[in-house]
Order: sequence, then structure tokens, then C-alpha cells
Amino acid sequence: MEIFEVILLMLTAVFLSNVFNRFLPSIAVPLIQVALGIILAIPLSDHSLKLSPELFLLLFIAPILFNDGVNVDKQAIWGERKSILSLSIGLVFATVGLLGWFVHWLIPEIPIAAAFALAAALAPTDAVAVQALAEKVRVPNKIMHTLEGESLINDASGLVSFQFAVAALLTGTFSLFNAGTTFLLISTGGILLGAVLTLLKIGLMRWLRNLGIENSISFILMEVLLPFLIFVIAEHVGVNGILAVVSGGLVHSLTFRRLNPEEAQLKLLSRSTWAVITFSLNGIVFVLLGTQLPNIVEAVLRDGVTHIFTLIGYILAVTAGLLGLRFVWIGLFNNFQSTSVVLSKQRAADTLLYTIAGVRGTITLVSVLSLPLFLSDGTPFGERDLLLFIAGGVILLTLLLANFTLHLFAPKLDPGTLEDDHTWEIGMLRHVKDELRKHRTKENRQSIGRVIKIYNDRIFTLTNTLDLSKNEQQLRRLILEWQLEHTAELVREGRVRLQIAFPILRRLNMRLYRLTKLKQYRSNFFYTRLARRYLHGLKVKPLSPKQRKEQRLILMHSTSDYVMDKLKTLQDGQFSPELVEGFLLNYERMGGIGLPKEAAHHLHEWVDYALQVERAYIQAAFERGDITRGEMKQHRENLLAIENSIQLQD
Repeated sequence: MEIFEVILLMLTAVFLSNVFNRFLPSIAVPLIQVALGIILAIPLSDHSLKLSPELFLLLFIAPILFNDGVNVDKQAIWGERKSILSLSIGLVFATVGLLGWFVHWLIPEIPIAAAFALAAALAPTDAVAVQALAEKVRVPNKIMHTLEGESLINDASGLVSFQFAVAALLTGTFSLFNAGTTFLLISTGGILLGAVLTLLKIGLMRWLRNLGIENSISFILMEVLLPFLIFVIAEHVGVNGILAVVSGGLVHSLTFRRLNPEEAQLKLLSRSTWAVITFSLNGIVFVLLGTQLPNIVEAVLRDGVTHIFTLIGYILAVTAGLLGLRFVWIGLFNNFQSTSVVLSKQRAADTLLYTIAGVRGTITLVSVLSLPLFLSDGTPFGERDLLLFIAGGVILLTLLLANFTLHLFAPKLDPGTLEDDHTWEIGMLRHVKDELRKHRTKENRQSIGRVIKIYNDRIFTLTNTLDLSKNEQQLRRLILEWQLEHTAELVREGRVRLQIAFPILRRLNMRLYRLTKLKQYRSNFFYTRLARRYLHGLKVKPLSPKQRKEQRLILMHSTSDYVMDKLKTLQDGQFSPELVEGFLLNYERMGGIGLPKEAAHHLHEWVDYALQVERAYIQAAFERGDITRGEMKQHRENLLAIENSIQLQD
């Protein structure tokens, strides 16, 4: 089977995982992808996709971590820097040392250097799986910030530790001083190189813009190529490519500032492009893991030396040691939690949440697959398949634990809340309208009214259309009756001549008949009622054009004021607030005819203000824990699309 067909099958599996997740919402997408990968291993048994570890890192890890660096909450990560560094560096090195000795004690036939290599491969947590947790469980934002920052940095420390362990396995020598010095040098070099290359790319884009070149497709292509270029150059220079792409993503996010509609459109296109790329790459990684598991199990069982239950016991013991060490580390270093040092129920729950959320995945898979087949003396590395089996089992077990036990320590989300229940979002939009109303004056009421109408329209899209149409019909009928009543009253009082009011009365009566089909609004009833009630108001003396204009203005302004007063007296809950407000805004504009129009830039100012209020509301809700990180990102992306649309229309 050609490699193109293999990739097509894997992408199909990624697509199906998203479909199946809609029917199995309690199971995380990575687990579904692993299962599909195991199924896919059957037709791929003779045509498995073979990738070198370096190529795997380049094709998958580089773009994924670059995008994570772009989207991560940098301010929050900086606020949790102590706990992040403790987990991503301190815990990684502690895991390599302590878990390595434990593996060697548990399975003496595994050389000590190989045990350290396995521990180093298992040390890094998986950024993709960590992000998937936020879609199923309402993880507190402080914990989520720490987990995201940890997964970004511990890849580098874990890979460097693994490389030194493999070197010790092949050569039989190890120097702690050389390892520590090398780690500092290649890490610092990677961070600086990624930042410099990204700044050069930013400078190039600005130079092209200054030349008048605004080609969004070319700019996006350049952005997609950037993480690959950074990683390749970093590896050739000899610095850490993982930290280089993370650093590049962090610096690149500085360009995501709305300066004009063109850049806002570019940002929207960038997010959409990266959403497709990262979802596809993340999915392929877990599908690939699934395709490898049957081969690993077959290779270990073919050896026949160790019983299958003993092998499963190894996986359980190593996983328990890995998570137990993480639990103790977090428990000893209290800078992860705001609670006191004294053990409390909440602190224990938070510690367990931190522990189980440490899912293993991509980097672990890449590392163990790169274990050598032969040692430096040419003898086969016999324990390689056993190490692959243990690592694959630990990855799968940590995924299962996170998926089925995290809800014990954090409230689980109702699947479909984000898609089906728009209560929170409607509340947010109404909050923005309330803030806008606080600033309404006679001078700016037109601009603010237009912005409020935008938010009303957004609320209408989230409301049940059938209920809305029924309510709208009822309210329209009520308003038409008010207009008819008030116009007739103006005629009776003599403020408006019947010859001016007659066309309006007739039009209102016809609209009411079309809307209600009631016989009281038929033409014959209308003329009978008109003759009986209003003929005494008819004056033969003709009106001058000036008088006609004055009377029409009186009729228009008086009717609009009357209807607005009536609308304001409606009881809460009788009709949708947005529906009532929509009619109010229409009559305000009707009453404002003849007033000078506000400058266009005033409208832009109030649009910007409303979007700022909405953005602040989303952030505050996330900080309070009302919405998850996934929901926050979704709302922000929706806000960006709306903001861009408004700018382009204007």
C-alpha cells in the first residue's frame, strides 16, 4: 500500500473519531483515535507507516507545540512559573532518577541505563491530552495553566534526559556535570534561536506590507512553514528544537494584535488554518499509537519468556510508581495550591487532579520508538520490545485513568452544553447591552442603538426561532393596535386632520387584517367605523403644503413616543427583551428623523467598546470557573470572527 493511501486512512480515522465522539461524549477523542488505530492496524499489518524519530518530531511535534506557544495564556503561565518549572524540570529529573531505579529493581534484566531511558521517555506529559481534558472536565483555571505550561517545557527536559540515557546505554559512561551543562546550553540556545528566527519572519512580513503586498495566502503559508524551519535550523545548529518552536510560537503571538481590517482578517484565517492542521496532526499521532500497539504486543508475546499477566503487572507497577512520585512531589511542594500547608480535602482533591491529569502520549511514543535495535558492541538490544510494551501500556492506562476518574475531583461538563444551551452566552450579550445603555445620551443614541441592534440580532440567532416568530406576531399586532388607537385619538382631539390621518389609518387597518384575519379589520367594518367616529373631525378647508408637513411630523413623533411609552410599560417576561428593544430602537430612529447624523467614527468607537466589554466578561467568567478553557477559546474565536465581520462591513 502506498504511503499516500496510509495517510488517507489515518486522516479518515481522525475524521471518524470526531464523529464517534458525538455519540460517545464521555470518552475523550484521543482514546477513540487509539481504538481506531488498533482497528486500522489490521489492513496496515504489512504496510505500517515507518517514521524516524527525527522526522516524527519535525512533522508532528514542531507545528503542534508552535501553535500551543501561540495560543497559550502567557500572562497566566508567567503567574504560575514556579510550579511550572518545578514540574517540568525538577519532577522530570526526579522521575528519571527514582523511576529508573524502580524499573531496574522491578525488572533486573533491564540494564540500569535502559531503565533510565524508559523513565525519561515517561517523564513528559502530553500537551494534546491535557487540552482534551478541558473539553470534558471543568478543570480550575490555575491548575489548567500549570498543566499547559508544564507540557510545553517538560518535552525538552524529557527528551534531553532520554538522549543522555541512551548515550549511556550505548557507551556505558555518564557524566552528570556534562549532562547538566549541555542541557542548559542547548535549552537556552533553542529559546534564543526560536525567538530570533520568528522576529526575522515578523520583520519580513512588515517589509512586504510596506511594499504594498497584502497577500494573505502567502503570509499564512509562511506562518505554517515557520515551525518546520525553526526546528530544522535548531537541529542543525545543535540546540533544542522543541524549545525553539515553543519560543517561536510565544514570540509570534505578539503579532496577533488588531491594527486594521486586513490584519484582523489574516488573524482569523490563521486561526482557522491552524485549527485544521493541529486537529489532524494530533489525531494522526494517537491513531499511529494505536497502529503500533498490536505490533508491540505481538513482538513481546512472541518472545515467550514472560507471561502476559506478568507484563500487565509491570505496566500497572510502573504507572503506579510514575503517578505516585508525581503525587508526592506535588504534595511536598505546596506552591501549586493557594491553600495552607495543612492537608485538607480540597487540597487532596487538587493534588489528585494534578496527578491524574499528567497523561503521557506523543513524546513518550516518539522516544521509545527511537530506542536502538543494537548496542554499541553490535549485540541486539533484547529488552527493546519489552520497553516499548511497557511505555505503550502506560500511555494507554494514563489516558483511561484521566478519562474515567477526573470527574471524581472536578465537576464534569454536560456534553453539548456549549452547542445546545446558550443561556450563559445570552446572559453575556445582555450584559454588554446593559453596559452600553449606561452611556446613552441624546448625542450618541443613534450609534449606541445600532450597536445594541447588532447584539439583539446575535441573541435572536441563539433563540428558538418558532417561539420568537410567535412572540413577534403578537407584539406586532399589539403595536399596530396602539398606533391605530393613538392616530384615531389625534384625529378626535383635532391635532391632526382626517385627510392626513386617513391613509395611515387605512394602512394600519389592512396590516392588522392581514396579520389576524379578524372580521373587525375588514374594509367594510373599517369604513363604517370611520364614518361613525371620525367624520366630525373632517374639515373641508384645504391644508397648505407647509401645514401638511407639520401635521405629518406631529403624527409621526407623537405616535412613536406613544408606542415607546407603551413598550416600556410591558411586564418582564411577557415578550423577549430583545424583541421589545428591537421595536424600541426602530421607533427611536423614527422619532429622531431630522436630527443630525452622528459621525461614522462614533459608531466604531462604541463597537470597540462593546467588544471590549464582551472580551472582559469572557475572561472574568473563565477566571471564576463559570466556563472551561475550551469554551473560553470558542467564545473568543467567535468574537474575533464577529469583530472582523463588522470591520469589513464598515
